[in-house]
Amino acid sequence: MSENEPSRGSTPPFPFTLVTLVDSGGPPEWARVWNALERLLDDAKGPAAFLEVPADGAAHDQVLAAVSAVPPEMKKVLVLGIGGSGLGARAALSALKPLQRGPGAREVRVLSNVDPVTVADAMAWFDPADTLLNVVTKSGGTVETLSQFALFADRIRSRGGDDALARGVVVTTGPGEGTMRKVSSSLGCPTLDVPPAVGGRFSVLTPVGLFPVALAGHDTEKLLAGARRVVDGIRGPDRAVQPAIRSAAHHFDLMGRGVSVRVLWPYCDRLASLGDWFCQLWAESLGKKGDSGRVGQTPLRALGSTDQHSLLQLFMEGPREHCLTFMTVGEPWPAMPVPDFTSLEPALGEFAGKDLCQVFDALGQGTMAALVQEGRPLARIHVPRLDEESLGALFAHFEVETALAGYLLEINPFDQPGVETGKLFAHGLLGRPGMDDYRRQAQALLTEEKES
Repeated sequence: MSENEPSRGSTPPFPFTLVTLVDSGGPPEWARVWNALERLLDDAKGPAAFLEVPADGAAHDQVLAAVSAVPPEMKKVLVLGIGGSGLGARAALSALKPLQRGPGAREVRVLSNVDPVTVADAMAWFDPADTLLNVVTKSGGTVETLSQFALFADRIRSRGGDDALARGVVVTTGPGEGTMRKVSSSLGCPTLDVPPAVGGRFSVLTPVGLFPVALAGHDTEKLLAGARRVVDGIRGPDRAVQPAIRSAAHHFDLMGRGVSVRVLWPYCDRLASLGDWFCQLWAESLGKKGDSGRVGQTPLRALGSTDQHSLLQLFMEGPREHCLTFMTVGEPWPAMPVPDFTSLEPALGEFAGKDLCQVFDALGQGTMAALVQEGRPLARIHVPRLDEESLGALFAHFEVETALAGYLLEINPFDQPGVETGKLFAHGLLGRPGMDDYRRQAQALLTEEKES
């Protein structure tokens, strides 16, 4: 063991466990890991401000006050937000759905895309008399969110005038002169602040995610407490055994060995949206042009046991470019014993009397065993109880892991320059003043028939 390699020690009690079942790489470069971690922690007051979010009591108090101020007749909530402004809330709402909710819990939906059919379906569900509109855009100028807002705001105003807009809209946005900040000021509606140094994909534990989750009746203090355990852990004396640090080092090593696809495979439908949230976090943070060339790893969300019947064949016998992280969950599961139908067919006796969760678990265990036998890089995260505290820890775990992997890759994990050009072309095509050149360039680039 080198002097820089951490001892395993005793893992402190934690809301989940992470075990590497197959590690086909080499030992991590621990000196490099610790240097990257120190740089990350030093940036907590700057670009890595997401590390400060779980301890931001003032922001949480602002959220709880805003929830208390929502008129009691508002029994439903529609969140308008795309990317980091919507994925985290959707992940949390789905993961926590089976839990008992507090008094005054609302039905909360998240609308992200501007597909007209999807928007029309949301408008059919939306009733200005009983549905609060939460508009989420850090920049204040997101095309999808602004166009959605205009549609729903028109519905509210046509039913109750400008006073109804002031009562029926809450805006979550960043500081500055963004469009929605100006709109909220004109309307006089409540406004929640997104910390300026926290990027959208790292914002789930800010008012971006906390407000919808609190409105749904879930305990946001427990959510933040779980996240604090992760952040405190990477700062404390037991940081050598923290899952986020070990996983970042593991995946940095795999990327260096050409493992270009990372599969997050929850065996729990409630975590499917968490997988979608992770895909944005990992891809947008790490897919960059670094000093030594292009870096990154393509994230892919699978779902058990569904994708045993589709993607598993590729993972077993396809190119050795995949590493996999399984996610398994303990309680709560509803009791659902499988009835005995051996009188119809003796083969049905395999399941008779077993609880359905036993069948589900066996399918996951079997898939992991097959991948281990094949020697595929495989890790497992197990959550004994999926509740607010463990979910907060998972959010913080993946945020820390992603940011630390970015520092190890020596790129900026907090920007996204690759998505900006497409936005400029879209603004040009929509006719934004002063952007005619972008419209012309986009039209020229997309012209199918060009003169030879």
